[in-house]
Amino acid sequence: MREVFEPAHADLRIAYLEARQRARSRLALARLRILYAARVLLLALDCGRVVIAGTLAFDRSHPPQLPGDRHPQEPFTMLVYYARHALRLLLREPGFTIAALLTLALGVGANVAVFAVVEAVLLRPLPYVDADRLAILKHRDQRTGLTKQDVAMGDFVDLAARQSVFESIAGYGSGQGLLFGFGDPFRVSTLGAGPGLLDTLRVRPVLGRLLQPDDSRPGTAPVMVLGYELWQRRFGSDPNIVGRGVKLGPRERQVVGVAEAFRFPPAATVDVIVPMTVPATAPAERRSGWWPYAVARLKPGTSIEDANANLAILSTALQHEYPRSNQASEYFALPLRDAVVGDTKAALLLLLAAVGVVLLIACANVANLMVARSLARRREMAVRMALGAGRAQLVAQLLAESLMLALTAGCAGALVAMWGVRGLVALLPASVAAPGLADVRIDGRVLGFTLGVSVATALLFGLVAALTVKRESASGALVAPGRVTMSRTARRATSALVVVEIALAIVLLVGAGLILRSFVRLLAVDPGFRADHVMTMGFAVPSDRYKDADSRRGFHDRASAALRALPDVRDVGAAVVMPLTGNNWTVPFERVDQPVAAGARPPEVGWQVASGGYFRALQIPLVAGRLFDDSDTPHTRPVVIISEAVQRRFFPDESAIGRLIQSGDGPAEIVGVVGNIRRADLRDEPRADLYFPAERGPGNETTLFVRTTSEPDGVLPSLQGALRAIEPNIAFLEARTLSDVAAASMQVTQLALWLLGLFAVISISLAAVGIYGVMSYVVRQRTREIGTRVALGASRMDIAWLVMRQGAAIASLGTALGLAASLVASRSLAAILFGVSTSDPATLAVSAGTLIAATFAACCGPAHRAARVDPARTLADQ
Repeated sequence: MREVFEPAHADLRIAYLEARQRARSRLALARLRILYAARVLLLALDCGRVVIAGTLAFDRSHPPQLPGDRHPQEPFTMLVYYARHALRLLLREPGFTIAALLTLALGVGANVAVFAVVEAVLLRPLPYVDADRLAILKHRDQRTGLTKQDVAMGDFVDLAARQSVFESIAGYGSGQGLLFGFGDPFRVSTLGAGPGLLDTLRVRPVLGRLLQPDDSRPGTAPVMVLGYELWQRRFGSDPNIVGRGVKLGPRERQVVGVAEAFRFPPAATVDVIVPMTVPATAPAERRSGWWPYAVARLKPGTSIEDANANLAILSTALQHEYPRSNQASEYFALPLRDAVVGDTKAALLLLLAAVGVVLLIACANVANLMVARSLARRREMAVRMALGAGRAQLVAQLLAESLMLALTAGCAGALVAMWGVRGLVALLPASVAAPGLADVRIDGRVLGFTLGVSVATALLFGLVAALTVKRESASGALVAPGRVTMSRTARRATSALVVVEIALAIVLLVGAGLILRSFVRLLAVDPGFRADHVMTMGFAVPSDRYKDADSRRGFHDRASAALRALPDVRDVGAAVVMPLTGNNWTVPFERVDQPVAAGARPPEVGWQVASGGYFRALQIPLVAGRLFDDSDTPHTRPVVIISEAVQRRFFPDESAIGRLIQSGDGPAEIVGVVGNIRRADLRDEPRADLYFPAERGPGNETTLFVRTTSEPDGVLPSLQGALRAIEPNIAFLEARTLSDVAAASMQVTQLALWLLGLFAVISISLAAVGIYGVMSYVVRQRTREIGTRVALGASRMDIAWLVMRQGAAIASLGTALGLAASLVASRSLAAILFGVSTSDPATLAVSAGTLIAATFAACCGPAHRAARVDPARTLADQ
């Protein structure tokens, strides 16, 4: 092969260098490089064919084959021939090839990018031993419909003791902490591990040992296990770290080991593992203490359905035994992947379906391009048929061209996907914490998907192109090549493709329109507070310096006074729960003068711990009574503030001010009523909320809400400087404006809007190109008819309307089918819509109108050419 290739390559190289010297622009140089590379590739394929043909040559000593016999290697030789010939034909028509490649590469690239994310999140095995046997326990309140992942401690102990379907159940909790003693304090992610958690997850130690049941018992020495990544990053993989004391928060803990690299939950970082205490028996106050999350490992041979059946029986038993705490409470289990992926699964599948629709439209467009190209080659086909080529050989050649085109587009699409994956992951909101997002990559499975998509697209549009030439005689085609037209089947197929394009584009356009209207409605929602000009800032003070409530309260008083003294600060407040972050914590609500009947479960309301300045900073209106102030201390009577929703629900015909309710610290007096806010999400209706005073017992970690007179980002350095002047060892946590928090709560809807909107625009454009191509072919095929009509007196307007009417018929059919399909497909958007029906008439009407307008615009060009047909010249040519 080398002896054949090198002389021919030298000739190509000389010709390329001569042409390069004549080139006068960068564009011309780029074109020469592409042509040179393509010619070298064709030369290599041609030389390979020669070598293969020589290798497969028949031995002359063998007896001659009979006329009907075929050499077993002949199909492979023909395949090489078809591929080489297809490349030559595609390079001969760069306009068609580039248009088809760009269309397909866009469709394939979008599909590969989305599939890479789907593969990482939904298909890739989770990094645990027998991960399919892991499950997360959840709790559903049947009265309110709220689902929570945390489990009341009393229920956790009883469920773990009574269940019969799990190999083990372990409690855990995730949080943040501060490590001291290694330079400036730094924040770490902590995993609180109940007894047996690491065994349930099958985690192994790299150094030392892991946590043991005795480590969780009260009174034992505090210990901790380091995560592998933190051990490497902060401690330099020091093997002598085991046995050393490390200060985590207020306590010094002894490091007993280093765990292997793992994440739990799967999308969370594990820097430090600390033991958490779980009582041996259920506490009398079943809902007291910390509420752990619960992970369980199914027994071998047990399904998740068996587990839920067992949990349903136990839930019913607990309801009967403890009606005051467990009435209408139901526990169930979800596979670990389903629990951690949550609503992200539906969103990803929706996105995958959307890009699949774009690919189908792209295939339909390329199929129409192939049809038009085949018609332009009708004389070539006729000559080949006259020389003995069968229809099967012509179809094989067309499929080979389609396959080469699709495989090249697949390679280009994979390159597009490598860029698209990074962009797609970067666009995902920080609140989407699905497993695998940090490790999305183009791996073997994704490349296999790319190959499969490429082959499928080749078959899809290649078979359509094979319908283009009639089964007429080759001699007739050679005598009158101008009359070799598309068969009726092919004409119907191309028209049907355009109808499908329009219908699919309508589906995407309706989806984008529904999300756009939903997004507009969300922007108009009043959350009950003003988010503009508010900076939220978390901080933590050293626990060894602020050990009791009085010292922490003193720091907060000094900090608030220092911040209010700044020229750009109007109000300062503190709170535990950040609004619009999905928090749905609830507490029982019970009036002292109207106690709940014995054995009955009290109703529940949302709760928040906030200072009086919190309401002023967020401008939550005071409806009655007063806000919290400095008189609300641990040494005075407990007080609470309620929202208007609580007032209407529990005090419908009376004032709530001065009334007493039950609280953890005893009876608490209602001292104020404030306006309702949407605490969890903008989509939620304002809930009944109960506020406890932060002034009574501020913690070491606090989130401040500071209303400023100027842009909050510019004030942040002065805020942090004022706090550091009071406490030099203060650690600053996350800081962002409340406007950014509100915007983040809508990021999922906004992302869906941008992506579906982009796909809808692409689909409309491709559909318009498709109908333009079909109508251009119709005009070319009916040129003689049009000329005759003009000769008989038809006006140019009549001719233009003739073409527009045919385009309108195709558009009307596609629009009708698309609207019907969108009524079904839009139901998948119900979870992310707000204030808009999935069958919103206005959205359907606007979508249909947009597609029809695009169709008429696409028909204008062919209609204009038809109206300019010269009857004398046309009839003479025919």
